[in-house]
Amino acid sequence: MEASLKVLNNYVKVDDQNPLELAEKITRIGHEVEGHHELAVGTKLVVGYVQECIDHPNSDHLHICQVEIAPGEVTQIVCGAPNVKAGQKVIVALPGCQLNGGKISAGKIRGEESNGMICSIAELIADQRLLSDEDKAGIHVLDEDAPVGEEALSYLGLDDFILEIGLTPNRSDCMAMISLAYEVAAVLDRKVTLPEVTKYEEKKSDITVDVETDLCTFFGAKLVKGVVTKESPAWLKNALLSSGIKPINNIVDISNFVMVETGQPIHMYDYDKLTNKEFVVKTGFTGKYKMLDGEDYELLAEDVIVSTDGGVGCIAGIMGSDSTKIDENTKNIVIEAATFDGPQLRQSARRLNLLTDASQHFIKGAINTKNSLHVLDRCADLLKQYAEAEDIYETVATQYNEEEKHVEVSVERVNGLLGTSFTEEEIKNVFDRLCFTYTLNEGNFDVVVPSYRNDITMDADLIEEVARLYGYDNLPSTLPEMSMTQGLLTDKQSKEKLMRHMLAHLGLHETLTYTLTSPSKENDFNLFHNADDQVKLMWPLGEERSVTRKSLIPHLLEVIKYNNDHAIKDVHIFEIANTYSAQDKEISELAIAMSGNYVDVPWLGEKTPVDFYVVKGILETLFKALNIEPSRYTLEKVEADNKDYHPGRSAYIKVGKTIVGLVGQIHPAKAKKYEVNDTYVVTLNLTALLSMRSSKIKFTSLPQYPSVDRDIALVVDKDVPASEIERTIFRASKILKSTTIFDVYEGEHVEEGKKSVAISMMFQDEERTLDEKTINEAMDKVLSAVEKAFHAKLRQ
Repeated sequence: MEASLKVLNNYVKVDDQNPLELAEKITRIGHEVEGHHELAVGTKLVVGYVQECIDHPNSDHLHICQVEIAPGEVTQIVCGAPNVKAGQKVIVALPGCQLNGGKISAGKIRGEESNGMICSIAELIADQRLLSDEDKAGIHVLDEDAPVGEEALSYLGLDDFILEIGLTPNRSDCMAMISLAYEVAAVLDRKVTLPEVTKYEEKKSDITVDVETDLCTFFGAKLVKGVVTKESPAWLKNALLSSGIKPINNIVDISNFVMVETGQPIHMYDYDKLTNKEFVVKTGFTGKYKMLDGEDYELLAEDVIVSTDGGVGCIAGIMGSDSTKIDENTKNIVIEAATFDGPQLRQSARRLNLLTDASQHFIKGAINTKNSLHVLDRCADLLKQYAEAEDIYETVATQYNEEEKHVEVSVERVNGLLGTSFTEEEIKNVFDRLCFTYTLNEGNFDVVVPSYRNDITMDADLIEEVARLYGYDNLPSTLPEMSMTQGLLTDKQSKEKLMRHMLAHLGLHETLTYTLTSPSKENDFNLFHNADDQVKLMWPLGEERSVTRKSLIPHLLEVIKYNNDHAIKDVHIFEIANTYSAQDKEISELAIAMSGNYVDVPWLGEKTPVDFYVVKGILETLFKALNIEPSRYTLEKVEADNKDYHPGRSAYIKVGKTIVGLVGQIHPAKAKKYEVNDTYVVTLNLTALLSMRSSKIKFTSLPQYPSVDRDIALVVDKDVPASEIERTIFRASKILKSTTIFDVYEGEHVEEGKKSVAISMMFQDEERTLDEKTINEAMDKVLSAVEKAFHAKLRQ
């Protein structure tokens, strides 16, 4: 926000302060002054009087002016402004003057001597958006009583210093100059002077107000008749200019000034344009309506509307309707002061692209509702003074009862939290400087929180007030006391760290992709979330990042495509991150995506393309590292009509009947959609897997007795998974310690529809040396088990 020291001086004396030193003091209490500037820039500017003005002999648009710049001192200035005339009081920049455009010097213009420049306001104020077309078109003509030779900026009231303050979200109350004045007064230990508001004899009003929505907690209106629309006085225009607001006319300027002063946005309606004189705050309007700026805006049913005559009188807190606007013919006006719901108003303002100064006050919660009735009286008083208002009517408002908010804090609590030794008197001094009322009983303060301080809700907030007024730099530095603790990873964190290291050792690179995705990709490769359960951003930056993802795979495929487009064909990546849905909340997932060659060593002639068995091997290595035994999970082929994964080269990973992941190749149609080649993936539900109880690592001594190896080749149906055969064999004998599939063959000498699976088995007994009989018995059990389970026969 921009804070004018001249405006601020109306409420607390600051004109005796060095502006930069004051800025430093304000920053030290938590309101960071991020920058500063002068309202108008110019040295050696004086009030001049144009005694004579003739056309330049060598130009069709220049004028030669004889200008009195001090009593009895006249100089010649060449001026090109179309509105310069003899008899005018003007602003003169003398030679050596520094303006926004540079330095003014004496010289000749088309052969005629010119000792300075006659200025417009546009040449003094940098922000051209705040100026009227008249100010930009020609020189600024001063009042006839302007004293010749006086310093011009001082005479105009433009010698102002502006502080650019970055308010923290909890201190939006300081958007009101009076609230900021309380802060500055506390820093300087001075009193705040509030403007006197004259109460006039009020007539009974014929307007009515009603609120039909919970999105408005207060609505008040006041009728004022007999106003005259004209130019605002200089002090009012300057106050708005220094606050970054463009002056319009006295009626609009008064409403804007009251907002600057009190933080309460004001809206005014032309009373004579109303038929029923009723104001109803409601929702439910839809369709296009023309507003003050002449544009049509599409309203939705959730937008809060101030309805007049059954239509739209105002989009609450944002902009008034064209049908009730104030114009040069307005004589009778209705002033509105209300409190609207900030979140809903923000949603409407952003959708309509109407984030006005007024709407920001509602959005940031800067409204002091308890003060709203006083604000209406302040408006009426200013209209009486500067708009010649004739009749003031009583305020009509909804009921609003706000209980006093009390917060208690003790001297002991203050010192305990800050590590200080403040006395009761020192804490009292802080509360007195902040103008807080309180009662004190044996070191306990019962503070009545001012209605504009919405940030104070508990004792820690009061302690913060003590700390910042005392000065954070003055607080003693102490080391925190803590018991000896060990910084350890949780079980989940340690397992995720293990997986990251394991995958990196296996040659994969970790990626970090967006949590947000496009609705068109939201349900691609989704295994663990409800397809209809969407988490959508209220105000996304674009459609491509509008919903939360339900799978990591789509983004990994985008990474592969990006690398492929940059001539990197062998891509092996993984990511550990959360996926989201409203019902299932969030699930931690691991996703692996591999494309190209897993091994490519040209000088050795070694090349291993990525296939199902490569990614399955990586999966098994991970499970082994996590102590998840093969007996705990099974692989089950995906459905034949699966649209995400290749039905012949993909399998669900199941624990019991629950799907905890998938390993396999992405479907060719999806590969085409994401513009990638054959890509194999693994996706795991870590939330489910890492919560499983896994077997602990057990250390045993090396076996004393030798092992015995036996190889068999089994002929089974082609669609029997080799892993199931291996699992059945392993369960058949207690002395069988390991199995390894070393060949799978289909073709000559094997019946059509069948395949041969060759398996190496290692038998061992920890207590004795195996004899031939024991081994043969174990082999018989193995053959019997596979024959029963798969009708397997030994290959001849």
